[in-house]
Amino acid sequence: MADDSSGSYTYPNTSDDPDRQDVLRNKFGIRSNSELRKAEYRVTAHRITEIAAGHGPTGNFDQTHLKAIHAHIFQDVYEWAGHTRNERPFVDGQRVEPIGAMRKGGTEFLHGSRLQMGLNEAFKPIRSPDELRGVTPEQFAERAGRVLAELNFVHPFREGNGRTQETFIAELGRRYGHEVDFSLISKPRMIEASIETTANPASPAMQHLVDDATHPNRAEAMRAAFRELSAQGENPLLHDVRTARAGDRLVGQVIGHDDRVAVLVTENGIVAADRADLPPRLPGNDQEIAFTARSDFSQLGRPAEVIREGSAAPLAPSVPLTPVELRRAIADANKAFDRIESTLSGDSDKQDLAGAREEINSLLNKRLDEARIAQAQQQPATPAEERHPPKLAREARTPRATHESERSRGSDKSTGRDARRGNRDEYER
Repeated sequence: MADDSSGSYTYPNTSDDPDRQDVLRNKFGIRSNSELRKAEYRVTAHRITEIAAGHGPTGNFDQTHLKAIHAHIFQDVYEWAGHTRNERPFVDGQRVEPIGAMRKGGTEFLHGSRLQMGLNEAFKPIRSPDELRGVTPEQFAERAGRVLAELNFVHPFREGNGRTQETFIAELGRRYGHEVDFSLISKPRMIEASIETTANPASPAMQHLVDDATHPNRAEAMRAAFRELSAQGENPLLHDVRTARAGDRLVGQVIGHDDRVAVLVTENGIVAADRADLPPRLPGNDQEIAFTARSDFSQLGRPAEVIREGSAAPLAPSVPLTPVELRRAIADANKAFDRIESTLSGDSDKQDLAGAREEINSLLNKRLDEARIAQAQQQPATPAEERHPPKLAREARTPRATHESERSRGSDKSTGRDARRGNRDEYER
């Protein structure tokens, strides 16, 4: 029988080992933070894949829908999955008290007593379905980025906010015809955007992040940068990687290019730029180039014949498909099977086709699970403050645009937001 007395989200601390302190109570009974994190990411990657394949909760993209997504992702790990931190769920037979103040590193999130008001504010940009129908990728990113930034500041759950928010935004994109590929967004990039928008609600950092994951040409440029880093022996997920924005002044070394994209190492991170923004003749590999980005990525590249042969380095070859690309392959394969099935009349032929469909889907879903698990295992690898400097010529930090809106600092009075600057550990995924 459940005990209504006050419980705890965490196991009692019985060890001096930091890895065994403040461990969240979980369905595995694991008492080590590192072991729990591995087990958690393994099972949640599978649940996120289910949602992406259309086998998760559906809803109206509101608070109820967000909670249902959290419940689905973490159902195998936490008894309180789907409950926000202002509630009193049962954990190991006892009710836990609501969580008021919540802080990670130097960032303080919205107090639990104001969580409902914060969620109402977060969903305002997408409250009317008509406002998202037929919008461009840029317009979608503007609204979705605002939602993502506000949800991150609210931080409604005790654990799992990052994965829940990303899945929510990805599902929102699918509903309105936009593929949002968060596998292109590294943890350092997400952390920096989280810090920036928590400190300054007017910052477009999260909107730019969603745009890089959504806009087809920007996503292509991001993939080119990821391939280039991988070819040089670097893990792209450990670097701040982004596309150039019109008006950005960029100074750096070109580490790879083709007729559409140029990848640079700058003082502020890895930047993928429209090749048309760079001069036809590029400097040697050891020399810097300086230019002002002009492209809005509506078109990408310059004619190949005007690019100097042998200048800088060509972009690296293709790499294994991303989870988003694999999901597209699954959808395309099933559409092809549907078309073939519509031409068949015999039961025997239809049974053979069903067998082939099942085999292909099984293979592609297996690859999708492997890609999702690999991505999840890479993301939480090493805490940012423990990472060694990258091997590339410059340390990867966030490029800071010079637009006036990014320099301003304000406060969000509707949610009681303070302009605080935190460290790079605020955003958990």
